[in-house]
Parts: sequence; C-alpha cells; structure tokens
Amino acid sequence: MKNEETGMQRVLAVTAPFTGQAVPLEDVPDPVFSQKIIGDGLAIIPEDGKLLSPVDGEVVSVAETLHAYGLRSEEGVELMIHVGLETVALKGECFQCCVKTGDKIKRGQMLAQVDLESLKKKDVNTITPVLVLGMTEDMELTKQTGAVTAGEDVLLTVQKRQEKTEKKDTGEDTAAHEAPAAASKAASAAAP
Repeated sequence: MKNEETGMQRVLAVTAPFTGQAVPLEDVPDPVFSQKIIGDGLAIIPEDGKLLSPVDGEVVSVAETLHAYGLRSEEGVELMIHVGLETVALKGECFQCCVKTGDKIKRGQMLAQVDLESLKKKDVNTITPVLVLGMTEDMELTKQTGAVTAGEDVLLTVQKRQEKTEKKDTGEDTAAHEAPAAASKAASAAAP
C-alpha cells in the first residue's frame, strides 16, 4: 500500500509477539536497547508467557540460552526479539523453545513459552525489546504503544520511501514492481 502524500510504501506490519504493554525503547533500562545500538523498534512488558511470531517468514537464529530470536520476514526484513534483560545468565532456564534455526514460521505461531513468574521471582526484568535490524535511510517505522494483544495488534509498521518513477506505456507504476524484487534480492543475499 502506497501513501501518495508521503511517498512511503508499507513493506511490513509486525504484530505484537507478546500480550502486554508496548513502550518506547527509551524506557528499556539497558543502553544497548534504549540507545538503539542494535536496531529500532519498541519493547513490550509481557503479561502472558506465550511468545508468538510477529511475521510470516523464517527463524534465522535462536540464542543457545533461548532468550533471543532472530527472524526474517517474507519481505526480507530482519527482526530480533530479546526476552527480558540479563536473561542470557539463566542459560535457558524459564524458556521452552518451540522452533529452531531454519524453521519456516507463520504470524501467530508459537516461538516459545516463557515462565514469566519464575523470571520475576528471580528479579529479572521481563521487558522485551522487539527490534528491526538493518534500517536504512529510506525506511521509517510507525510505532504503536499501549496495550497490545499477541498475534493480533500491529506493533510496528515498516515503510520504505519510494522514488517517483515515470509510468511505462502499460500505465503501471514501476516502483510497485521493483519493491518485491528488491525485498526478494535482499532476503537471498542475507540467507546463510
């Protein structure tokens, strides 16, 4: 979908991977996330331990300690979901992973079950950054904060600026045909 006024085309809608409260990354008490060193996005304070895929695509990485998941959408957009802060120290305790690297995934599919109560008893901050990796200057994020339901509510919308192109004799907009080809090429180039 292209917005004629802004010249932006929606590339991907990322749904909430957890049910909870979506907050700005600046609220994450870890500078790696709050300063957007790894990527831009939002964080969720989860209320339910079901971690769902926010996109259709592929699992590109699962941390050995099961606390972080790298995903690539069908559109070629790379995401990272990092469950909690300092959770790497738990060495997988409190996490039941349901996927492995290379798995094809659908939006709403279970990635993991997280024992939030056990994490809280261990004084672990469960705030979960959801990041878009590899943002370029021609990309923008629209962010939705507040209450979100996993697998239903759109958390982030990734948009890409489209160059104005002359219409071909067929009357079709070339940019509309080039965007899927570019996303496919990017996904192929990033594939392991």
